Amino acid sequence: MPAGRDGSQRIGSVSVIVPTLRRPESLSRAIMSLAAQTELDGRHLEILVVDNAPEGGADAVCAGLPMPDGTTLKVIPEPRMGVATARNAGLAAATGGIIGFLDDDCTAPPDWLATRLACLEETGADALFGPRHALLERRPETDAAWFEDAFTQDLKVASGTPVADRCDYLPLTGSLVRRVALGDRLRFDPRLDRTGGEDILLFKALREAGARMIWCDAAPVVEHVPEARLDPAYVLKRRYVSGQIRCLVPSLLDPPGRREIAAQMVKGAAQVALAGPLALAGRMARGRWPARLTTVALSGLGKLTWWRTGPHFYGDGHVG
Repeated sequence: MPAGRDGSQRIGSVSVIVPTLRRPESLSRAIMSLAAQTELDGRHLEILVVDNAPEGGADAVCAGLPMPDGTTLKVIPEPRMGVATARNAGLAAATGGIIGFLDDDCTAPPDWLATRLACLEETGADALFGPRHALLERRPETDAAWFEDAFTQDLKVASGTPVADRCDYLPLTGSLVRRVALGDRLRFDPRLDRTGGEDILLFKALREAGARMIWCDAAPVVEHVPEARLDPAYVLKRRYVSGQIRCLVPSLLDPPGRREIAAQMVKGAAQVALAGPLALAGRMARGRWPARLTTVALSGLGKLTWWRTGPHFYGDGHVG
């Protein structure tokens, strides 16, 4: 049963899970952004770095990082590569009453935790989500706004807006969830270790359990997008897989969400039928695929071929 309805209850300890895979510099940056959190008012902050590289390496990064009073840093080895498996290792080790999530390529502003905790307390929500904005390592000469949009998640709705009906679009990184809402049963599904979408599946499970899910339009986290990801082919592959996930995730529900799958496939067919010819015409006229039209067409194609999952972006498919 969901809990956390009493907004007058002051939140105590917080555990923030940071899965990482062979990104020493960005990991250090992410951890230090958490160590710089302000106005915690005596709350204990536990930073849990889950090292998903079989050979390890996060210990060496974390060893020399100074932590302020009231903040602890712990490295959890999880050599079984996969995004869901790594997040679950963090959940198993977390001791806080509130669980937060931050990816190793992201940073949180100094007021992130205090702002989001205040919103969680005021609303009595079980889960709180907020914007993630992209910061490109290099601004491309063409399609810069398209790249920024591709790595940004922002519903652009007011703080306090219920968002349980928008599970497909909620960013996990920067979110806060009450431990009691997760209970002992709700975990990330390792069947999605390589494809992603494990967060969406968990959000839908929270919704089905009756959790109150709220948006907080403040203190956005930042995703730092490296040069390796500023490649149109990479972004288009991601959008194709994102389309697949729209159908793959409901197929894993119990019972499977067949109506949702059918609706997504109909939407995908419309996307391919409308955007596909326009994208091809743009390619023939200009000598390159128009970014936004091609994105829509490939997302639709992913919905129509969702059972043939791939390419993979996690585990051994990790990029940048």
